[in-house]
Amino acid sequence: MKTSLGTDLFVVCLTLGTCSASACVSPSASSDGNGGSRGSAGSSGSGGGVVIVTGAGGSNSSTDGGTPLTDAHQPATSGRYIPLVVGAVWTWKSSDPLTGLSGTTGSTIEALETMTGVKAGVQAYRVRSTTLTGSTVNWQQDTGTAVVRHREQFLDTKGAILTDHYYLPSKLRLDESPAHTTLGATWTEIYTDQVTTSASVSVAWTVEAVDEMVTVPAGTFKCLRVHAVETGGGGYDSHFWYARNVGKVKETGTEVRDLTGYNIP
Repeated sequence: MKTSLGTDLFVVCLTLGTCSASACVSPSASSDGNGGSRGSAGSSGSGGGVVIVTGAGGSNSSTDGGTPLTDAHQPATSGRYIPLVVGAVWTWKSSDPLTGLSGTTGSTIEALETMTGVKAGVQAYRVRSTTLTGSTVNWQQDTGTAVVRHREQFLDTKGAILTDHYYLPSKLRLDESPAHTTLGATWTEIYTDQVTTSASVSVAWTVEAVDEMVTVPAGTFKCLRVHAVETGGGGYDSHFWYARNVGKVKETGTEVRDLTGYNIP
């Protein structure tokens, strides 16, 4: 099990800093009224469940450029930027610059299942997320070199489905292939968003930094920074920071998110 640092998200392959084993909570799933689930604080243990580490404590003997690593089993040169594992949990401190809304958002990987309908036969992870205005349920696939979304439902604060989207052939979350994790790499993604009517969507991607050090409430991470600009759909212009074996550490643009805690079984 991998575990994070911070005051409120991730198990670290690249988390730098210190860690205290005395400040752990084991959240149990409970309804949050948004059609998703959140953790309620409880006592920590050595068994299953979600463990979130907070605070600072002793250091680790492993280093990365002279800085102590909090998890010696998470080297900076290997591992996925978005690790899809059933039971994985992330939380972020989030805000929306346009509406002024702010609060805690989170994602939980609930299951690996076989999709039906227009995506029949696709093996994808069902991910439930709380947002600032409700929640989402989406199905993500690990292709081996990328993580893509195939379907996404947007729900209101009572859990009722507002819209149900199928992405054809799929919607990229992150391309982790060597060619697209190199500084300066650029490419354009085109997919169809099939909801009530279909719309062609284009996303321009650029890798702006590799191994960039980023500090958030969960700790300090070495990250890949990508810039994505979408046209033809809802439209967004955002930057994302991903750390290997951890996932999304930071986001700016349409929405601002800073990782506050995480657990990857």
